[in-house]
Amino acid sequence: MWPGGPGGGDGEVVGRSATLFTAAFDQTTGVGTYVAMESFEGFLCGRSGSFSFAHSATTSGSDRTAEFFTVVPTSGTGELAGIHGAGGITVDGEGTHHIWFDYELPTAG
Repeated sequence: MWPGGPGGGDGEVVGRSATLFTAAFDQTTGVGTYVAMESFEGFLCGRSGSFSFAHSATTSGSDRTAEFFTVVPTSGTGELAGIHGAGGITVDGEGTHHIWFDYELPTAG
């Protein structure tokens, strides 16, 4: 579950996502790359619907490089139809992953 809630709460996104995730990763050295396709359903700034996004990154064990994050064009449904944008994922010191993205939505109407 993403934090927040429609019209308030801890953030502007609330909902659930499902992820198809694959990686080539060496646990001994901590080196590898992952690729993921994720589908989100819920509320974004109080607007309901769904959209998909893809993300990937490479690590040499202590960094993140070759990062990629994009909203899949034309994947938005409901009040999120027409969403587009890009973003990224940060990992804090405890290993928690935080998604951020800049997006645009068509004017509600």
